[in-house]
Amino acid sequence: MKRIFTNIQKKVSKLVLLIVLAGAIASCDSVLDFEDGDCDIKYRVKFKYDYNMEKVDAFAQNVKSVTLYAFDDDGNFVYQKTDQGEPLADGSYAMDVDIDPQKYHLVTWAGLDNESFAVPVMTKQSEITDLTVLTLRDPATRAAEGEEDQYIVKKNLSPLWHGEAIKGKSVLYTTPASGNSIREEVTTIGLMKNTNNIRVVVAQVNQHPEKEIPAARAIKDDMFTYAIYDDNGKMNYDNSLMEDNLLTYQPFVTETDRVTTRAFSDKNEAANTYPAAVAEISVARLVETQNPKLKIYNKENQTELLPNGALIRYLGLLKEQNFIDMPLQEYLDRQDSYGMVFFVDENLTLINTVIQINDWVININDFEL
Repeated sequence: MKRIFTNIQKKVSKLVLLIVLAGAIASCDSVLDFEDGDCDIKYRVKFKYDYNMEKVDAFAQNVKSVTLYAFDDDGNFVYQKTDQGEPLADGSYAMDVDIDPQKYHLVTWAGLDNESFAVPVMTKQSEITDLTVLTLRDPATRAAEGEEDQYIVKKNLSPLWHGEAIKGKSVLYTTPASGNSIREEVTTIGLMKNTNNIRVVVAQVNQHPEKEIPAARAIKDDMFTYAIYDDNGKMNYDNSLMEDNLLTYQPFVTETDRVTTRAFSDKNEAANTYPAAVAEISVARLVETQNPKLKIYNKENQTELLPNGALIRYLGLLKEQNFIDMPLQEYLDRQDSYGMVFFVDENLTLINTVIQINDWVININDFEL
């Protein structure tokens, strides 16, 4: 009887050992993991947005949703996860994932919504080249020559960011396990903002204040139409621009206002305030190799205010004077808000000797406005 009982004990002990080993194999990279505590690994992905002019991480303050996509070595889609809302505002936020991020090509789009951008539904058959983002546009109600004014974007685009981490090249740090805690491996992905707000101001300057001559035509908010033309509405998985229709970005806000500037003040004089027409336009990513055009059209005399509407060249004037060591494309990617002030006289004729961009007054030399 004693022998039978001993045999039962041996069999039970072996069974318990097998169960323990099975659990260890299921939860560990190796049963020969000699680190203290549980040998499980918790994989997480952390996002940062410090690719801005301030060069500080503003992810928690700005990003409201983030979607992570993972692809294998052959570019096949293997994983997707989205987080959004309050958790992202926590400065310690990182996304928990069910894969080892270091083994995959990761692509992130943050800020996607159904009103500003369209992204395809990824399936088991999807490939990395399928992951494109399209800026939503409305077809015009009237026909026009070419594509100008045919595909309209007239909204304040939802802020959009892109990030990418190529297998084995992303930033990784490990939190060692201690006690009963789980070891963490955290992969970091940097984000770059793709959307820009451009505030266009036409300020009317009385160039003969000593004569107290009233303006021949007082400036009004409906006096001008505004547009930015660019074929930058379709973005690839690597954030490069793809072939697309020419988009017409129109203002989502127009109004009259007053602007204060030192553009026409002497060195020791106070800044002056002028009446102005204002328009705010939201556009997708600006790329230096593109040729976006800014058009300000005077409806009363049916003329363009800017004979040369080279938007990138305008914005580059500020870069050249104040960020001389920064490559132009980096400047365009870091800066996401521009204020451009053009000045007209009492007759609404362009004063082509000065322009103001982001509070910097720039005297025009050889550049044709």
